Amino acid sequence: MILLLAFSLFAILSLNVLLWRWLKVSACKTQKFPPGPPRWPILGNLLQLGPLPHRDMARLCDKQDDVFSSRPKTLAAVHLAYGCGDVALAPMGPHWKRMRRICMEHLLTTKRLESFTAQRAEESCYLIADVYKRAECGKLVNLREVLGAFSMNNVTRMLLGKQFFGPGSVVGPKEAQEFMHITHKLFRLLGVIYLGDYLPFWRWVDPYGCEKEMKDVEKRVDKFHTKIMDEHRRAKREREDNTKNNNGEMDFVDVLLSLPGENGKEHMDDVEIKALIQDMIAAATDTSAVTNEWAMAEVIKQPRVMRKIQEELDSIVGSKRMVDESDLVHLNYLRCVVRETFRMHPVGPFLIPHESVRPTTVNGYYIPAKTRVFINTHGLGRNTKIWDDTDEFRPERHWPVDGSGRVEISHGADYKILPFSAGKRKCPGAPLGVTMVLMALARLFHCFDWTSPENIDTLEVYGMTMPKAKPLWALAKPRSHSTVG
Repeated sequence: MILLLAFSLFAILSLNVLLWRWLKVSACKTQKFPPGPPRWPILGNLLQLGPLPHRDMARLCDKQDDVFSSRPKTLAAVHLAYGCGDVALAPMGPHWKRMRRICMEHLLTTKRLESFTAQRAEESCYLIADVYKRAECGKLVNLREVLGAFSMNNVTRMLLGKQFFGPGSVVGPKEAQEFMHITHKLFRLLGVIYLGDYLPFWRWVDPYGCEKEMKDVEKRVDKFHTKIMDEHRRAKREREDNTKNNNGEMDFVDVLLSLPGENGKEHMDDVEIKALIQDMIAAATDTSAVTNEWAMAEVIKQPRVMRKIQEELDSIVGSKRMVDESDLVHLNYLRCVVRETFRMHPVGPFLIPHESVRPTTVNGYYIPAKTRVFINTHGLGRNTKIWDDTDEFRPERHWPVDGSGRVEISHGADYKILPFSAGKRKCPGAPLGVTMVLMALARLFHCFDWTSPENIDTLEVYGMTMPKAKPLWALAKPRSHSTVG
């Protein structure tokens, strides 16, 4: 009897689902949907995506063009971005507007970023000293390691008020490596195209333990953020007790702890602060380190490009001093190198997925509400309708047509590349990211000649960021005029 009742309920439910689907399809028959490749029932096009889905989608886009935009609530975003409570992954709405305003008005202002100029210069000196020490001993330099430490220290000094790597580190090597490891893991999981976001029954099975891994990372990240906030609150109380030492530079966490909350609350919620900490660490650490490693790999493969970079540096900076941030705006060829790196090796294979907030029509095609859109930046940089010789690293293609004016590293007026997205969802930390990338490359090429003991491969690993499959090792030789040592 119970079995019969269960079967009857299942049959009724199935009929209702089929009826709903039929009515929905009938209602949409009059709409003209965008063209696309043939789909499987239920699974759609998911089976057409392999381990490097950005390349698969680029191939599909050669035949099927265009789509549209604005932020889905994926399982990874829920677990790894405090329920989409941050800026980068939050859906469009009042919460996102408020959090972005906090970033733009309190954290990423020109004045506040300039207040950390000396610290960034110091980290650049640490980077060069570290490489010089290895070069003196004839050791190969693990560029992923040194560039990762450079990016991480720059961000943590601004955000948390402390270094994790190098001579100024205030944490042990075990904690520093755990911090780096969990950041890389977070990026990998955020980039996963998880079947459970499209097929709810997949979450019940979770055969690869993906959601379990997300929950584990979620706990570890939250534990780290809680510790950071406790340290800052304790330091704040100590400063208040000692008025003589109450005028130090505030880091980003200090600023967030001092801001009022929503709806008249005295302070921001801890979850909001943690979400912003997460965003700031993620947006400026792995991203700039990945870009710098790819740029170094491509330039080392082409001595001609390296010579042109060094000729420009010698002309503008000279041999009597180190590169300064004020020089970066004048280094047009180096800016072309960075732009070409973004074209060939974008930080991530896709921009963060977008989602349409309402039904709309694009180029005569009907786009339903909540349509998810993947903007394939990897495919954009290899679009033969825009670029010629797409697999050739050629910085000169970005040189201004009239030969003058600053090379724009962001999307520019032509939108041929989108390293920091564009429009309302453009990365608010783009100026800081560009500065960190240019500064590291300028110092490394100004002070050293670089060679590789073996052929450099260009295989990548898929994730939210797209690093080289293998770390880049190279031999550094101090240039004759080098100001280090």
